[in-house]
Order: sequence, then structure tokens, then C-alpha cells
Amino acid sequence: MTSKRKLFTETEQEILRSNPFTLEVTERYIRFTVEFKKFLLDEREKNGTTFKNIFRKAGYDPEILGESRIVKISEQVRKEAKSPKGLHETVSKKHYTKENERVQTQKAIRQLQDEVLRLQQQIEFLKKTQALKALDKMED
Repeated sequence: MTSKRKLFTETEQEILRSNPFTLEVTERYIRFTVEFKKFLLDEREKNGTTFKNIFRKAGYDPEILGESRIVKISEQVRKEAKSPKGLHETVSKKHYTKENERVQTQKAIRQLQDEVLRLQQQIEFLKKTQALKALDKMED
């Protein structure tokens, strides 16, 4: 069965990704951080804010998300909060693998950059040491 919800355009995905409450976005779905889920529940419970306005307060354009998606997300968050596992962040395995790979690559790059810097510092130290030794010999 095909979903009746509209797909997110590339531009809409970028807009959604720019929100710090967004965990993951594809053309078909959006996933949220635990902070957003807590915000949604607190706003609803403490202030009685409508779900549409909660999304708006959190920086989302309800027109991009669509009313049916807002209702479904709200239902899912309330259901998740009542579950034994409680509120949690879930990313697709595909996203996790790519994200994990990206993080590992960035970490390796930082380590190599640190190593290069350390070696450059050692070279400079050795040059200065050699220069001082040469000066000492000239003074003798």
C-alpha cells in the first residue's frame, strides 16, 4: 500500500534538517530527537498547545509536514512515551551505517591532522636544536 502523505522535496528536506530537533529526514519521513519529543509532550500537557502550534513553536513549518503527518507523529510520540523503552531516538540502519562511516572517517582525518601537526612541531624542534648546536660549535 502506498502512503498518501506527500514526499518531502530536496529543499524541504534541507529546511527540516536545519532544525536542531530533527534527527533524520528522507523524502518519505522525518525522525526527531528525544528533546523534541519531550518538548512536544510538555507543551501539550502543561499548556494544552495544539500539535500544529507545538511544531510551529519548535521551528517547523506545519505546511511542509502536513496535517496527517503531524497527527501521526504526535500519536507515535505519545505511544513511545508510554512504552517500556520510553522516549528514544531511532535512525534507519542505512542512515546509521552511513552516518557511522562518516563519523569514523572524520575521526580518522582529525587523528591524521593531529599527527601531521605533531610531526611538524617535532621537525621544528629538531631544526632549532641543530641550529643551537651549530651556534655552540661556532662559539667554541
